[in-house]
Parts: sequence; C-alpha cells; structure tokens
Amino acid sequence: MHFSIGQHVVCVDTNFSHEPVWRRCVRAFPRLNSIYLIRDIRKVHELVGLCFQEIENASAEFAEGYVEAAFDSRRFRPVRTTNVEMFKALLTPDRVRSRRQQELV
Repeated sequence: MHFSIGQHVVCVDTNFSHEPVWRRCVRAFPRLNSIYLIRDIRKVHELVGLCFQEIENASAEFAEGYVEAAFDSRRFRPVRTTNVEMFKALLTPDRVRSRRQQELV
C-alpha cells in the first residue's frame, strides 16, 4: 500500500511489535479505528514505518540508525473520502431522477 506524508490513515489493527527496544520507546499507541496524520515515513527493507502528528515517540538505535520508533504501516489503511452527492442520489426516487433528466434535454 502506498502512503505519503500529510495523508490521513485509520488504525485497523493494534497488534503492534513486542520487540523490547521498540516497546521501550513507544509512549502512546494508536487506538483502533482512530484517524492519524502521517508526518514521517521510514522504510527498512520491505517494512514501512509511520510516524504521526498526534503521537511522538522516543528515539533509539534501530536498523536505520538513531531514529524515532515508528508504527508498522500494515496496521493502517488510508482514510477514504466519500462524496455525499452519491448517497443523496440513492435517496432520490427513480421517477424524480428520470423527470429531471428529461427536463435537461
């Protein structure tokens, strides 16, 4: 999945790492179904770590150097925005919709 700085994501899994060094650095954990704003992204091999505007963690020596503890991106998904007009159209009866279309012709 592709993530970018400034993107909003929702936490979909709170089963975070039990690695001792990482755990000592984490001051607060994301909560399930809560939305967060990505402020930094780090990649180490195939793992992608996310840091959030709402949560600041301590730094420690990790594979990529002395950096802030980040959360595994696999525990998050992008927030989907929905256009309200789509739902309004579903509430409009078919008769009214067809009349509106005829008036436009």
